[in-house]
Amino acid sequence: MIFNSFDFALFIIPVFLLYWLILSKSAVYQNVFLLITSLVFYAWVDWRFLSLLLGSIVINFFLGKAIHTAERETRQLLFLRLGLVFNVGLLLYFKYFNFFYDNFFELLHVFGVQKSHGILHIILPLGISFFTFQNLGYLIDVYNEEIEPSNDFLQFSVFVAFFPKILSGPIERAANFIPQIQKKRIFSYQVAVDGLRQFLWGLFAKVVIAENCAVIANPIFENYENESGSTILVGAFFYTIQLYADFSGYSNMALGVSKLFGIELMRNFATPFFSTNISDFWRKWHISLTTWMMDYVFTPLSFTLRRYQKMGLLVSIIATFVLVGFWHGANWTFVVYGLLHGFYFVPLVYSGNINSSQIMAKGKWFPSVKEIIKMVLLFVLVMLTAIFFRADSVTTALNCLQKICSVTLIDFPHTVLTTITATTSILILFFIGIEWINREKKHDFEISNYHMLLRWGLYISLFLVLLFFGKSSETFIYFQF
Repeated sequence: MIFNSFDFALFIIPVFLLYWLILSKSAVYQNVFLLITSLVFYAWVDWRFLSLLLGSIVINFFLGKAIHTAERETRQLLFLRLGLVFNVGLLLYFKYFNFFYDNFFELLHVFGVQKSHGILHIILPLGISFFTFQNLGYLIDVYNEEIEPSNDFLQFSVFVAFFPKILSGPIERAANFIPQIQKKRIFSYQVAVDGLRQFLWGLFAKVVIAENCAVIANPIFENYENESGSTILVGAFFYTIQLYADFSGYSNMALGVSKLFGIELMRNFATPFFSTNISDFWRKWHISLTTWMMDYVFTPLSFTLRRYQKMGLLVSIIATFVLVGFWHGANWTFVVYGLLHGFYFVPLVYSGNINSSQIMAKGKWFPSVKEIIKMVLLFVLVMLTAIFFRADSVTTALNCLQKICSVTLIDFPHTVLTTITATTSILILFFIGIEWINREKKHDFEISNYHMLLRWGLYISLFLVLLFFGKSSETFIYFQF
């Protein structure tokens, strides 16, 4: 059951009505209902791993309490390490064991050891990368005394399993989420409408922008051997937009659904393509993962390497982004993806501009020529790196880049003069235009201050575009992570 499905519509309407009309008398009623709803939602998607989710909730809840109540620091550290072993162990087994298993035997083959091995079929539980990172962050925060551990098992369970974010995030922090469910939520018409508005924009991004881009990009990458460099470059452009629209669309839908229940999740995307440097880009792209990695990987690592000054800072950044890449999947393509993004920070580190971040053309209608050039160059850099994200192997990605760097780059791409390409390009311009107008607001479709006629004009336009240009999809790209 995904957000853009008919099943979800049948699911969310009665859940919303029951939550506010019958179960709004106390926070306990609301939390019990949210937990049951979340477990049903997860089981509906994949019931086989419901016990894994429940086990993770129970173990991390008691580990958090154990860390806090332990009288000696050595005992606290012991319980933290147990939590790290448990949570990282889940990821290593379900997500990465096949990768290490296959690469181990490939390494033996390189050294001349001919040893056959069977094929493992370890199924990846949906959402495991997201809820294990939430639990890891929770335990580390408790150990560092940044938060008090939850003494309410019900509240902690809702924090981990809350259905809008369980499958693909955002990776929420306990300090932000749990205080919101400790008190009774009171219905707010303005918040609910804003949630529906944000959900609508996410739905448009997913089923119109992402899915139409996929129609163009997928055939190109599936047949890249027979395509020109110019055509592959076009495919890379549409795939980059697809990736952004797919995941930001999911995130906006998740945040919108959450608002329907009076809960604010952290923003996960903040118009990243309007950035002028790679540091600013990652402050606006997959924000919940980036901030998690910065807090729990980069900060302690850079502190350890601080005596090496800029070189230590650079090593910390590259190591962090290698992990960012590897977090996305058990494939060398993701490692290279993260490594490249880490190396893109080199000029910023040595120029001292790593902390520069700003809203593009703040308070203005249009950016300067210099800002446009920087923005376009950064987009091209991100777009070329996205080829590694899309490819099934490093060799495939390098072959694509080799074609882009060949003389076939000057060939006319055959995909340009098609109806679907022209239509999708117009839709992308509309999509980017709305995000540009709202780049200084809380989310990409925050239009509450627009005139009523303009608001309804946009609503009707989106509904018509969804009706005529929307395409069905069974999943989101980030479900595989």
